[in-house]
Amino acid sequence: MKRVVCENQQGQQIEFKYGGYPLRLDSTDGFSEIEYTVNTSQNSGQDGESYNGSQANKRNPVITANIFEDYQTWGDKLRSFFQPRSWGTVYAYGGSAGRKATYQVEKIGIEETGTVRDATISLICPDPKFYALDDELTQLAIWQSCIRFPLHITEPFHVTEKVNTLIGNVHNGSAVPMGLMVKFMASGMVENPSLYDVNRRELMQINTTMHAGDVIIITTADGNKRVKLISGGATSNINNLMAYPPKWLKAYQGDNLFRYNADSGIDNLSVSILSTQAYWGA
Repeated sequence: MKRVVCENQQGQQIEFKYGGYPLRLDSTDGFSEIEYTVNTSQNSGQDGESYNGSQANKRNPVITANIFEDYQTWGDKLRSFFQPRSWGTVYAYGGSAGRKATYQVEKIGIEETGTVRDATISLICPDPKFYALDDELTQLAIWQSCIRFPLHITEPFHVTEKVNTLIGNVHNGSAVPMGLMVKFMASGMVENPSLYDVNRRELMQINTTMHAGDVIIITTADGNKRVKLISGGATSNINNLMAYPPKWLKAYQGDNLFRYNADSGIDNLSVSILSTQAYWGA
């Protein structure tokens, strides 16, 4: 790892990098490997065991840095920065692009003597995946401006026009399934908006009627499966309005084709999908 940046819940940042002074990155651990728990069971008289499932364990990134001067000042700064019971983001820069993960602080250790003193920061990432720094936006239906300069007004004159793609592709270049943020936006009445996974033939539908100005936001990532309605400036949870059995669509490795629909009012519906590439290591 060439450079590591930690950001706390207050938006403050500390940078650890090779060649830095008076705080220098010495080494990192736990950023690249991933550990799985494989669950098996054995029946009486069975040779070997039966596979029941497996899951990725939490990640434990450890940063070791050298402090060259102002030991007490830097010690106080590190202990103040890495607060317990608060979320932070660690950014790892080892290759052509950086990646990020969210963490909780497990331990801070600072040597008490020496000309150069080591500071060890141990973090816990309950979600073991690293994510790309930038999100990817796929728009299936948008309103596009018709105004061009120099301006020529002709009859009929349109300020905007709707561009319907109907089917959009979300590409996942990693083996890690990506959670999605799907946004339905209504410019008029829309009944039961939905998104369909063409490859896997799965339908994610919200059984409700949207009115002009309403926005429905669906998030499908593990630990963040939610459906929210924003209407008249108020936000409400409408998980119970998802069609049963619920299908929390994701983007799997390769190309993922999604098509939107509605029982009525599809011309009043605009749809976009936000996704973030995930990786099993930095």
